[in-house]
Amino acid sequence: MEHELLRKLRSAMAAAGHDALVAFSQDNVTYTAGFLVPSHASNRFRRTITVLAGDTFAAQIVVNVEENLARQRSRFSDIRAYNQFTQDPADVLADTLTDAGVGSGQIAIELDYMPAQDYIRLRERLPQAKFVPCRELYFNSRMVKTDEEIAVLEKVGRLTDLVVGEVLRQVRPGMTEKSVAQIIGNMMLEGGCDGLKCQVGSGVRSGITNCTPTDKAIEKGDVVRVEILGDMKQYRSNVTRTAVVGEPTDEQREIWSVMIGAREACKAMLKPGTAVADLYRCYVAYLRERGIEPTLKFLGHGIGQTIHEEPYITDTRTVVLEPNITCTMEPLYMIPGRMGFHVEDMYRITPTGFDAITGMITPNDELIRIG
Repeated sequence: MEHELLRKLRSAMAAAGHDALVAFSQDNVTYTAGFLVPSHASNRFRRTITVLAGDTFAAQIVVNVEENLARQRSRFSDIRAYNQFTQDPADVLADTLTDAGVGSGQIAIELDYMPAQDYIRLRERLPQAKFVPCRELYFNSRMVKTDEEIAVLEKVGRLTDLVVGEVLRQVRPGMTEKSVAQIIGNMMLEGGCDGLKCQVGSGVRSGITNCTPTDKAIEKGDVVRVEILGDMKQYRSNVTRTAVVGEPTDEQREIWSVMIGAREACKAMLKPGTAVADLYRCYVAYLRERGIEPTLKFLGHGIGQTIHEEPYITDTRTVVLEPNITCTMEPLYMIPGRMGFHVEDMYRITPTGFDAITGMITPNDELIRIG
């Protein structure tokens, strides 16, 4: 039987009136095929493409050096390899769509991602076809997770929740941000991650939203902000904790109390039927009533194949929460040149409310004290 995700995509494709669905991007190809083609992430001159058409047609296009791996790992049995030096992958795609019987049909394709030269060639080869965007179709399909996807997100999320606490317990004045990042990397990889990225910012650098670790030494009195983004079986974690080296000041405690209060007010709304725009408005109103202007224009985001995916929790989205949507909430307040505050956890919407994927192992209801 065809994999659940492929059946889900076919259903969405048919409901939208498309004859075929074509993915080019790393995240949507990986979502469809079930594995990451290694050179897709590192070589922009190579193409990796998936094609679904009609009720049964399914094929994956890969560069020939990835053919054997694709035959072992892909959900697709029809693997079509091309020579990057002698063949144009757009021609291989055109032939594939013709073989599927949709060469003159309506083809939903990643117009927001595919190279212009591929699009031009495809139009030349299939002049009768109608090419339409599929961005929203993929976003909407990926937004609601299967049980299999949730199991991986829970595993990587809980590992991240554990590691961030264990690392913060090891931090001492004099350690550099890079040395903290190294400990994080070792623990995440040893815990089963395939890869990761982390942010470590201390002192005034904690007020930089994306604080790539540096050689700066952590000092007494510093606010320390640690964000870990894990990667396990192509699903991601996103957990952030804020700590203080020594005793927090009254100002820091007050800011943190407001941030956590806003989070708790929003957690009370995390359930099916809540519009993400209302969730964001609640967050903004809570902060502004207490004298804080939100730094970000969103409260959180979906999480799955990528760190940021739909639904973004902001007032520009019309999404209404439903069961098995997975998302983060990340109250964040930056004071540039002084310090920054940020807490982020992962959540799954259930039929009656939500389950916290992270936040139970290493809570951050109060500022974490280092030393």
